[in-house]
Amino acid sequence: MQNAYPENNTANGGRKIWAIESKLANGIILLFLILASLTSIGVVVNHYYQLAQASSIPWHGIKQIYWHIHHDVIVPFGADPQLYLGIPALLCIQALFPAIRSQKPFNTGILVDMVWVFIHGFMVTGFVLITIAALNQVLMPWTSSLKVGVFSNVPAWLEIVLGYLAVELVGWFSHMLRHKVRVLWVFHEVHHSQSQMNPFTLFRVHPMDYLFAEFIIFLPALLFEETLGIVLSYLIISRLHDALTHSNIRTNLGPLRYIFVTPQSHRVHHSSETEYFDMNYGVTLCVWDRLFGTHSPSDFVYPKTGINDPDFPEEKGQKWYKLPWIITRQLYYPFVKAMRLYWR
Repeated sequence: MQNAYPENNTANGGRKIWAIESKLANGIILLFLILASLTSIGVVVNHYYQLAQASSIPWHGIKQIYWHIHHDVIVPFGADPQLYLGIPALLCIQALFPAIRSQKPFNTGILVDMVWVFIHGFMVTGFVLITIAALNQVLMPWTSSLKVGVFSNVPAWLEIVLGYLAVELVGWFSHMLRHKVRVLWVFHEVHHSQSQMNPFTLFRVHPMDYLFAEFIIFLPALLFEETLGIVLSYLIISRLHDALTHSNIRTNLGPLRYIFVTPQSHRVHHSSETEYFDMNYGVTLCVWDRLFGTHSPSDFVYPKTGINDPDFPEEKGQKWYKLPWIITRQLYYPFVKAMRLYWR
């Protein structure tokens, strides 16, 4: 197995270089996460304060903020507000501490993923979220009678924490399904096709893959009274965290790696090398992988990423004027591949 850093194949020098970079990178990323989290909280509080001032909504109605943020911020722009500050910071960090040094700061992979941001905004947050809302309305008569009554007397914040953990567990399971079930994998494969990891890669998700994942993952939230608080908390944390874990950053977050998914562990998940297949399904937390035995044995490897499908329309090495056609093919190729599963 080849290491991402050639000098780390030596006994001493590589480990010393890694140790210095690891501590410095961990410190910078931890500071970034704190600042980004404070920014996110500020955006949420300010948005709700303006909403409350305009409509005289009392503070105990904070659950309503979920709809207004999605309606006024996320749907028009296709992303959570903290990403506008977070992604530029992550681009700078990955330039300073790259997992793969040979990867250029700006490349065709980033360019294509930036187009996927708009696909995510117009197709996913439009069509998919409307579909999920419609399905939730259909399920409401059943879910309303299945509310977890045992949490009726606990503080709202504790219910949100427990709901978040439930959503994370179902997210882990749905992620595993999208790898194990062939027809789901052909759509999820689009996300794994990126061989040049970057913060925008989190948006490289086929609409059908997003539809399955997001609908399944939020089902547990419907069983709690604080449904909107759980969903909002998950969106705020997971989106920024996803941008971090998809970045070309050489760090495993030190001791935090025992709780959270890291850029290193998620790179292993995206690996094109067979020895790393079927590992690290966690979304933001790695505790489920460690509990169920699907976590990778090493926290210090940085393998190549991508898929091993020679027919997939990959953009790497292509001319820029061919990229619109390649992206179009990336959208319809999974349908063709899915049809081949049943009519071959």
